[in-house]
Amino acid sequence: MKILVTGATGRVGANLVTRLLEAGHEIRAFTYPGDASRAHKLDAFPRVETATGDLRNLEDVSRAVQGVDAIYHLAAAFMAPFDNHQYLEINAMGTLNLLESVRAHCPNLHRFVYASTVAVYLRLEENGRYFEEPIHEDMHSSYHQMPYFLTKWVGEELTMAYHYQYGLPAASFRFSTIIEPSEFFNEAGLPKLLAFSSAYEQHKSMQCNDPDTQVMLDHLNAQWTGNDQLLLSRNPNGVPYKEHFSDVRDIARGLVLAIEREEAVGEEFNLAGDVIIDWGQAVPRLAERFGVSYTDARLPTPVHYTLDLTKIRTRLGFEPLYDLHSVIETAEAIRRGEETDVVPTGIRYGQV
Repeated sequence: MKILVTGATGRVGANLVTRLLEAGHEIRAFTYPGDASRAHKLDAFPRVETATGDLRNLEDVSRAVQGVDAIYHLAAAFMAPFDNHQYLEINAMGTLNLLESVRAHCPNLHRFVYASTVAVYLRLEENGRYFEEPIHEDMHSSYHQMPYFLTKWVGEELTMAYHYQYGLPAASFRFSTIIEPSEFFNEAGLPKLLAFSSAYEQHKSMQCNDPDTQVMLDHLNAQWTGNDQLLLSRNPNGVPYKEHFSDVRDIARGLVLAIEREEAVGEEFNLAGDVIIDWGQAVPRLAERFGVSYTDARLPTPVHYTLDLTKIRTRLGFEPLYDLHSVIETAEAIRRGEETDVVPTGIRYGQV
């Protein structure tokens, strides 16, 4: 098949493209003009055609979809420097432009695959991600934070509405937080996710009117010495952080199933790897492994969840392959300059 991939030079996109090529498909990569510096990464891949354009431009999108058999829509505005209007224009209206272009030019499209996010489950009124039980697909929040969370949800709603209204063979995959192994370590050689410096940089300028929250922030900041170590992050209730992550390779593997399995059509799936980090268990173990100290602190934003993968396992036959140990091994191999099966692209604005 000839497959259009929006955001093809991003973390997920580049790793997905390699697997689609290995399966014998041809790729048309839709790239944003401002991302020209990374478009050359696709030059080494056979059977990749590049179409440059902006999701906000209907003519660009219409040209990109013509003649393709399937579409993976991965590109999105993410993080700074976008404002709320741009998020809506790119993530919501950009998705609408794709869907309308498919209606006009691709009457026999095999599959439209939308990249969604675990953020659709986060409850706006609770300002955090704390769930006692694994999250399954019907637990999406009634309200979503602006701008990224809400606009990704709008894109998913549009995609599935076009499935039911116009018969578009669509599927949506809700990713957990993605780890790309080349980004795993910080400059000090410590896991970014667990490094004290990461939490300190995020919270050092935060001020809060709530006395209990301010006590947490003051305690965190007082422990910073300028020398990095690991942090056993705790929720406001004292329970250690727990979060479900995905190696980018597992995300790519799951997405390939979207075009191979007819059972994907009309469905939303949780898609995650086997990297479930419980800070209370992982931090002491990794501190010993890397020969560093660790401390602990309560943080104001709750984080405690895993994703239920029953649906994607039973309907699509997906099984994650990569756990925290394999991520670390691959990350260390990349630091040594060895070849791995990861395309190390790094996070960029406009990519997933």
